[in-house]
Amino acid sequence: MTLKNEDIVQTISLPSMILCLDNQGIVHIRYLQGQIIDVKEKIEEKRALLEITKGVKHPILISFEHFVTITKEAKEYSILVEPEQPFLAVAILVENLAYQLMADFYFKFYKPKVAYKVFKSNTKAIDWLIEIRKNPPPPKPKYKGKITIWNL
Repeated sequence: MTLKNEDIVQTISLPSMILCLDNQGIVHIRYLQGQIIDVKEKIEEKRALLEITKGVKHPILISFEHFVTITKEAKEYSILVEPEQPFLAVAILVENLAYQLMADFYFKFYKPKVAYKVFKSNTKAIDWLIEIRKNPPPPKPKYKGKITIWNL
């Protein structure tokens, strides 16, 4: 992570990732080198996120070390539990084209419900997350069916 020790408020280390809360209120998730992220790891991540945020919505910055794989089942689980996650907005930091393509595919295929953006620059990602925290987007409607104007 590009955080300095004095900027870190809390850290949770898991076998597959490190989560840090910084003094700006941003949660940094860094997936560790060579890890295969499956549903088990996503369940651990969710528990750790709820602990580090105390259940309050926070901006999230996700980054990857080399050779990280996220299984299809883990992606599906992530979308399923997204409403329960303390996500205000999610910035994905990518360092190469492969991760850029995976992040773009995830966004287009799974359609996250929170603000989500892919960045190549750590500074731009953090600036965007701070701006989102200052001006959060309105919640998306939960109901997508027809609205009845009378009840029979």
